[in-house]
Amino acid sequence: MNRNTHFPLLALILGVLLCLLGACGEDRSGEQPFAPTVESLSATADGDSAWLSGRVTSSVNSSLLECGFAYGNDTLRAQVSAAAPTTDFTVATDSLGAGTYYAVAFARNGMGTAYGDTLHFTIGE
Repeated sequence: MNRNTHFPLLALILGVLLCLLGACGEDRSGEQPFAPTVESLSATADGDSAWLSGRVTSSVNSSLLECGFAYGNDTLRAQVSAAAPTTDFTVATDSLGAGTYYAVAFARNGMGTAYGDTLHFTIGE
């Protein structure tokens, strides 16, 4: 067998290897579903309740199922969801007693639940 009969096979193997190596550095993150990312934007007291605003900044390849806020203080733990999952959302708390409260935005898709930063607001002080 001479060298010329091995050349096509060698070229084919080399071509496959180069294609595989080239794909290793390619960003394929957009093809995978991920848990959403969410921001807690604002918490504004209004009488005995508060308006809480948040934003879902991404929900890659997985539909948004729910978004809203968890809020409370030392004695209260509550959650309120937006009427429909959407990128920008604002919700209102129930009537609250005087005191300082925390609020954390959340968003859930088919891959998991994510939380934003903690905000604080004060009612009736």
